Amino acid sequence: MPSVAARLSEPRVAALVILGLTLWRLGTLAFDETELWVDEAQYWLWGQHLDWGYFSKPPLIAFWLRAVTDLAGSDSAFWIRVSGSLLHALTAGLIYLSAARLFDRPAGAAAALLYATAPMVTLGSWLFSTDTLLLPCYAAAFYAYLRLREAPSTRWALLMGAALGLGFLAKYAVIYFPLSLALATLLIPSARIAWRGAGLALVTMLVIAAPNLWWNVANGGTTVRHIAKDNAKVDASGMNPASALEFLVSQFVVFGPVAFAAFLLALWWAIRRKAPPNTGLLLIFSALVVAILTVQGLRSSANANWAVTAYVAGAVLAGAILAQHPRWLLAGVLLNLTLVVALPLAYMSAETLRLPNGRLLADRYLGNALLSEEIAKTAAANNLDVVARRRGVLADLFHRYDNALTVFAPPPDGPPGNYYQQVFPLPAEVTGDVLYVTSGAGPCDQADVIGAHTSEDGHYRGLTFTFYRTPAACLRP
Repeated sequence: MPSVAARLSEPRVAALVILGLTLWRLGTLAFDETELWVDEAQYWLWGQHLDWGYFSKPPLIAFWLRAVTDLAGSDSAFWIRVSGSLLHALTAGLIYLSAARLFDRPAGAAAALLYATAPMVTLGSWLFSTDTLLLPCYAAAFYAYLRLREAPSTRWALLMGAALGLGFLAKYAVIYFPLSLALATLLIPSARIAWRGAGLALVTMLVIAAPNLWWNVANGGTTVRHIAKDNAKVDASGMNPASALEFLVSQFVVFGPVAFAAFLLALWWAIRRKAPPNTGLLLIFSALVVAILTVQGLRSSANANWAVTAYVAGAVLAGAILAQHPRWLLAGVLLNLTLVVALPLAYMSAETLRLPNGRLLADRYLGNALLSEEIAKTAAANNLDVVARRRGVLADLFHRYDNALTVFAPPPDGPPGNYYQQVFPLPAEVTGDVLYVTSGAGPCDQADVIGAHTSEDGHYRGLTFTFYRTPAACLRP
């Protein structure tokens, strides 16, 4: 009889484990005590104001959340987050198909398991982000590419282009795919696909991406400028080796320690020219992303999650290796499962679990509701519109009181610094008093204190927000 470790590479067992994971994530999410994170609340707001682009991201997440919450008839945190675990299960299935096509079904089962249990997926099945929409698009494009690599096909070319186009509307990190494909085409003859199929895929991608490309042109390159300046920091100078090393070490946490070790082992084999077939192709589609972002970390900084697209091909590669070593596969899955179990237990007890210093373990995701309630009460009692500078305060106010409260951001002195300054700046026609909420000093001598709120717990623990009755003119540049 096969051991438990060996049975993990059986497709039926892997499918049952992934089904169990998905049901666990969905079931525990119903008892989640945390509030929406600032980005999630902002994505929901985008969905109430549909457009072909937004300040910091392309538009697919807005359309997706609008569709989900409209169908559910609710904009609660549960419904905003619920589709994450389903999308990741779909991505795991696509990774299975790719690995089974390149290697065999046991490799497919191992790859799907490593992906589905990866810490990045566990987190992405809770907090809803653009990565959660990007990854199934990326995985679908990769599978379609593998089919095109075997034989020309109009259908698979269209599917690859459509997946990349939707991926572009999810997050611009999809650009790593054509970069990887171009490099693979140059270096590996067997990686090449027919020019007609590549051209058809490219045209399809551009047609789907065109509305967002045009939106960026019409809006002065808003999203591209934000990504280049605030994320990539293209104007940064100097070197930061510690940041690059931190990024690399963080990938053990993002992908899982055993899976990332298998990825590094494959890289070492490739350097020594002892890698199994298809390793080079998979490394180009994975290691290239990690390498680009390591350089980005060396120049300035790189967030750990920016490399998630690497682990579509990376999961296939790690799965193929670890399927041959069942005990290491079992160890990797069991290590990942500790977070699969622990994270839901933590957010189901978010209001009680504390660190030794007394802070709530999930304090980043708590405390907004009480502050927003105090702001709303003060605004209603004084018949004032609200102006707030902090993005987190604005995000929660819009989500909780979108139809009951008029909320603005201070007008920018130059290019807008966030979505709220771009779309909801305090308009010139508002000339009377407003309720200005800040954790700093009053904006001018004419501002009068009419309330305050000190957060005893949560994200703003120990921070006092003062409510000022302020002439609108004081808040303009």
